[in-house]
Amino acid sequence: MKRKRWPWIMVIALLLTACAKPHAPSEPKGEQPPPAALSPLTGTPISEGKRPLLMVMINNHRQARPQSGLQRADVVVEILAEGEITRFAAFYFNDLNGTVGPVRSVRPYYLDLAEGAHAVVVHAGGSTGALKQIREGDIPHLDGIHQDARYFTRVSFRKPPHNLYSRLEELEQAAEKKGEVPSIRGGYHFADAPATENGQAASEIHLVYHPLYAAGYQYDRATNAYIRYTEGEKQTDRDTGQPLSMQNVLVIFARHRVLDAAGHREVDVTGKGKGYLFQRGKGIPIEWRFRDGWIVPFKDGKEVGLLPGKTWVNILPETGKVSFR
Repeated sequence: MKRKRWPWIMVIALLLTACAKPHAPSEPKGEQPPPAALSPLTGTPISEGKRPLLMVMINNHRQARPQSGLQRADVVVEILAEGEITRFAAFYFNDLNGTVGPVRSVRPYYLDLAEGAHAVVVHAGGSTGALKQIREGDIPHLDGIHQDARYFTRVSFRKPPHNLYSRLEELEQAAEKKGEVPSIRGGYHFADAPATENGQAASEIHLVYHPLYAAGYQYDRATNAYIRYTEGEKQTDRDTGQPLSMQNVLVIFARHRVLDAAGHREVDVTGKGKGYLFQRGKGIPIEWRFRDGWIVPFKDGKEVGLLPGKTWVNILPETGKVSFR
């Protein structure tokens, strides 16, 4: 009996069917993955979940430099303290890991920022007025030289009072143990394009807070960021050796008033006034307003978007000077 031959095309079709792998079910059309959560401080993606906003008072005395952890901060605010030197209020929200310090005492005008933003204040004591404001306002805080000293360490490579340090993960745990994790309030608006696109050239920025203290920034085109300088020297992180860099530099003028012979000041950070915003090597004049603890830039009555990334805010007295080129 003669065998029946199968057409070659049928053989090939059967082989392809047998070898084919089953397809995964296709996703329904129109459905997209949920967008990543964006930080209200930097406009960059962050992991979901409740966490404290920490405002750490960091020393800027000559004997305290280079500091640890300033490069991890999302926003840094610099204001004059006594002795014609500034102090930093470094806000941490995105990344709560790593060493910070030296930690120093707090003043009332920094507390105005913390209260507005619902930040936990990390400090080493404070002026009489500041400690009274914390007590009467029930401001969440961690005091490294009083009741919360166990979360801080005195290092041997620096002399007091420039040697008090802590770790952000320990501070986060301490705030949670004390039940001091309020929901963060406010933040900034962000834009992909720089608001300074049509501004003046500002590759170099020079700030004079006081005849005895100056700071500045230089624009690095390779990284599209500004590099921080203090009294003519590039400022770096002590632990990593990396220069302090940021995408936005905000310089404002605010009313300052010396209160006593010790040089304690009253600084109006809750009002409004004039200033400059610097982004990507250019600068524009702005008006600033206080909103929920943050110094916010406006132009022609409209809020100016910051570039996603870190922001440094320099609050100069009305007698201060700013120049750029």
